[in-house]
This record gives sequence, C-alpha cells and structure tokens, in this order.
Amino acid sequence: MKTMKRMAAFVLAAAMIIGLCGCGNKPSNETTAGGGAGTQAGGDNANTETTKAEVAPNLDSVDNELTMKLEGEVDKSKTLTTLIDCDASPAFNGNPYDETAGANWSIQPFMFDYLAFFAPMPERTFKNSLMESYTYENQVLTIKLLSGLKWSDGSVLDAEDLMTKFYCDLNTTQLWNYAEKIEKVDDLTVRLTFSVESPLLLNIVFNNPIHTPNEIYGKWAEQFKEVAENMRVFDEATNRWKLTEEGTEKAAEIKQDLLTYKPAPNEVVCSGPYVIDKYNTSEILFKVNPEYRKEPLISSIRGLRPGDSQAFATAILAGEYTMENGGLNVDMSKEIDNKYADTLRKVFIPEMSHIGYTMNTQVYPLDKLEVRQAICMAVDRQSCLAVAEPGSFAGSDYNGMLPSLQDTYVDDAFLGTLTDYSYNPEEAARLLESIGWKLENGKWVDENGESPVITIGTIGSWPSFMMTGEAMSQMLTDFGLNIEFKPMEFGVWNDFTKSDEKMIVCTFVAQASSYAHPWECFNDLFNSNTRTGWQKFEAGQDKIFTDPVDGQEYNTTAMLSKMFTTSDEAELRDLTQQFMKLSNDLCGYLSVIEKTAPLRIYDTSLSLPETEMNAVQQNYMYFGNINNIIAKMLLEDQIYFVK
Repeated sequence: MKTMKRMAAFVLAAAMIIGLCGCGNKPSNETTAGGGAGTQAGGDNANTETTKAEVAPNLDSVDNELTMKLEGEVDKSKTLTTLIDCDASPAFNGNPYDETAGANWSIQPFMFDYLAFFAPMPERTFKNSLMESYTYENQVLTIKLLSGLKWSDGSVLDAEDLMTKFYCDLNTTQLWNYAEKIEKVDDLTVRLTFSVESPLLLNIVFNNPIHTPNEIYGKWAEQFKEVAENMRVFDEATNRWKLTEEGTEKAAEIKQDLLTYKPAPNEVVCSGPYVIDKYNTSEILFKVNPEYRKEPLISSIRGLRPGDSQAFATAILAGEYTMENGGLNVDMSKEIDNKYADTLRKVFIPEMSHIGYTMNTQVYPLDKLEVRQAICMAVDRQSCLAVAEPGSFAGSDYNGMLPSLQDTYVDDAFLGTLTDYSYNPEEAARLLESIGWKLENGKWVDENGESPVITIGTIGSWPSFMMTGEAMSQMLTDFGLNIEFKPMEFGVWNDFTKSDEKMIVCTFVAQASSYAHPWECFNDLFNSNTRTGWQKFEAGQDKIFTDPVDGQEYNTTAMLSKMFTTSDEAELRDLTQQFMKLSNDLCGYLSVIEKTAPLRIYDTSLSLPETEMNAVQQNYMYFGNINNIIAKMLLEDQIYFVK
C-alpha cells in the first residue's frame, strides 16, 4: 500500500520542473522533462500536515489473482460502459464552451482529440496525438499537425481550425495572458510567440481538446481575433497581457453570442475517435468516428450518468458498468468490494483534487475572521476523512496549498509560523469569546444576544461532499453554532454557490489537476474559482488582498504572474510561502480532504496496461479523469476486450 508521502514524492518530482530545453520531440513522439524532487519536509513534529495525512488513508483494497493486462484475441463486439457526468436535461447540447449544459469534460475525450496527452508523473510527459511534432525555442512554439487529419463530417482538419481554437479560447484559458501573437505558417503549421518564458506554457497549449472546426466557429474566432490583436495591452508590472475595458466588454459579448450555438449532441462535428450516436437522460452511446485516423480496438462506448447516489450504487450492483470511478460512501464501497471480490480490479488515480468548504467573507457573521477561524478549529478533519469516499486523504490543517504538494515547498519551520487550524474546540471557543460572543444554553450568541444562522450548502448526491458536509454540520451544531445544513441538487447548488447569498459551500478548491504546480492551486483560490467568497474586484483590475492579521497588502495578480513565469526554485518557494501565509491568515475556506479516484474495473475480459493494483498510481497511463485515461489507452491500443 502506498502512503500519501510516497505519492507526493513522485508527483512533486514532476511539479518541480522549472524549465524545458528548446528542442523538438523525440522520435518516439514522447517528450519528457526531468527534475529534482526538492527537499522533503523533515523533523518528527507530530503536528505537521504530512504526519496527519498519513493517519488511516482511506484506500480499501481488493485482493485476488487478477492482472490488468490480458492475453487473447481482441473482441470488438463488446461495448465499454463508463461513467459520465454531463447535463441530463433537455438543454443538453454539443457546444463545448457551454459549461452548464454543453459537451463537457466527461465526454470530450471521446469526441475531441488533443494536440498531446499529458501526465506530470513520474516526470512531466507529453505524448503527441494530433501533432506530428513541435519545437519550442526562444519563447516561440511551432506546432506541426499530422497530415491527412479529418473532422467527423469528412472535412479537412488543419492549421486554420487550430487558429480558430486558439482565438475562441480568448477568455477561456490562460493562453492570451502570455501569447503575443499566433500565426499560420502553412496548412499544417501554427506558430505562437509568447511574451514571457514559463515552464507551464506547453500545458496551456497542448492539454486542451481541439473542438472548433473553422467552418462552424470561424465567425466567432474572427471577432475574438479583433479583440486579441487590438484590445489588449501588455502590463510590464505583471508580465502579462490584459484586455482593455473595451476589450473585456467586447469579449464578453462575443462569448454570449457563441453560447447561443447549441447543436444537437449527435450532430457535433468531432475530431476524436467517437461521435455520439444516441442519447437520453440516463446515457450516451458513442460509435466510432469513421473519419478518425485509426480504428480504436473498442467499437462502441456507453456513457452512463450516475443519477443520485442510490441509483448509482444500484447500477453498479446490477453489473451495468465495465469500469467507473464514481463517488461511493464507505459502507457501499465495502459492499461492492465484497460482492465482486473475485472479479474486481482496483487502482487509485491521483486526481490532485482538493475538496474544501469556502466561506463568504462578505456576510455576517463570516465577515469576522475569528468566526471563520473558530469554524475551522471546531471541525475534526479525521472524522470527516472517516466518512469520505475511499481514496481520500486528510486535508491541510493550514488551509493553504493542496496537501500532496506541500512537502516540496515548505518545511516544519515555516508551518510553525502559521495558524494551525487542526481540531481544537477549546481555542475555537476562546476566539468567539474574544469578540464578545457567549455560550448560553448550549448556543453561541453574539454581542447582541442573537444566534446568527450559518448555512452549509452541499451537493446531496456526491458522497464526499454530502457526507463531510453532514458531519461538519453536526460537529458545528454540537459546538453550539446555529447551523442550517442544505443538501442540494447539482444545478441548484451550482447557482447558489455563485450567488451573494451563499455562506459556507462545498467546492473543489485550490487543486492542481492539470499542472501539478502551486500556481494552479493559488490561481484557483484567488483568481478563477467563482465559488470563493472574497471581496468583489473590478474586471480587468489587479486583485489586491489585505492580510487581516498584519495588514500587509498582497497583489495576487502580480504574484500569480511571477509564479507562472519563474524558473527559479527559490523564488517559487518564496511565492508559495507568501500565498500560504495569505490564505492561512484570510481563513476563507476549510480544507477537508484530498481525493484520489478509485478506478474500479468490473469486466474481467477488459485488458488494460499492467500496473500495481490497490495502489495510488504514478505513471502516464493512469493519470487524468477516467475518460481521458481511456482515450490515452485507446490511442496506444492498450485497452480492449479479449475473447
């Protein structure tokens, strides 16, 4: 069994990559970048996050004689059933830019191909897919596509479509914060010129699906191009491009018009190995894209929506899934492990995802730092871990960075300077008393003699959110706070978490699932996450936070830009520690668990790449969301049924 510490050592070796050589691909079409793992946190302080994270990690195993890779003739008659998590309402459509009801991340790996697939472990690796090759020298990235590529309607997929993709991403990705210009060199080649150097630029460019045929999206791309070329200015202070006020408004208008495009899912023009054949509110059937450059060894895929937790568990027990990685509560996970003990294969995928509860710092009583701190100290994370989904590790007691990245960038001496938010109800009570609150008849009342209601909103059908939210609510109620627990359906929760009415809400926060790098954690926490509860900032302006403990000002916009571009390990560590201090002092969220995803394979005739089972994975094939993993394996003919 691998511990969290071993997982961190492998993952963080990749995350500490500080630069790339200016060279092209290896002949094998695999490009890697190596680097040192950095200094691990030392000492024997029993209160460090690493020590606590290793207490009873929830990694239930299944012991049998099965192997991942199977020998035998390929059977193309079978359908692979996997988990999907896209909109089930009549509004479901094929626009990949529609975050609410469009073709989202869970089905994109089947429908759309990537320039290259990525994994940060055991070292940062890109494997070409749509690309034939690339070169990256002197801040210039030149991409050459494979020849003969086609969209699913038979039209040519070429450099013009790639240009369209980049322009349509103007206000969707980080690309245009750092790209000076993009140019079409010839029908297969595109050149991007960047204004900065960064070890993360290749991730931004490569690790996105290509889903924009110019024939369809070109009219919006032309408008975005006008904004990119004429309504941006370069900010020397932050080393990034910014949209002007006019550009911000114009880009928003174009995006809104783009979202009016709602093709039927089975009419989407695809670049990937499959197209949607049929769909309804419970499932999507994918068939092979006849124009794809190679025939996958699996001829049909069924994406099954989980529904609520009961429906999902029922489908598993009925043998509906070939493989899945959905959330299960602890008892149901054990029941399934026992039911399929002789036939189940299980591995744990390092999602680098972080589940926490953000607090609206702008509403009473959460606008008071002491109340937020008391809430954190009145929650026992180890008890939350006990009811979380299998594959979970304890969150951080410092409410800062993703726990598995922490060892590489900070040590015990630094952590000792931060407020420790581990379970401490006595200190929580003292904090409330310090602002005039009193415990009367088992209830905390404020200086006005009132017991303000504090709501905790969560998704009722996601076990790690529902179970930890329910446990937290009971702990805080027992502590004496007036808690209203509000489980919600996903759509209601989604709207609620973006409203000013929210108080405490569950969310994936400060995670690093795409880059395995501190920049991703803090960019999510301070910039891109719409479910945080920080003060409002004017569009286009730098975000400046004031530390409530010492009054120091932090320009997080400038800090994030510097963190994105630095190639200096010492500077990266320093910026990481500044961000950790700020997030710790602001105390705007409660870190609960870090997840790995238990990937469960039920069909014993399915062959996959060989790996160590019942373990947290540290290899290229087993990194990413479940359907991205399947897509990587399909590309290399490493997933198939045998007769």
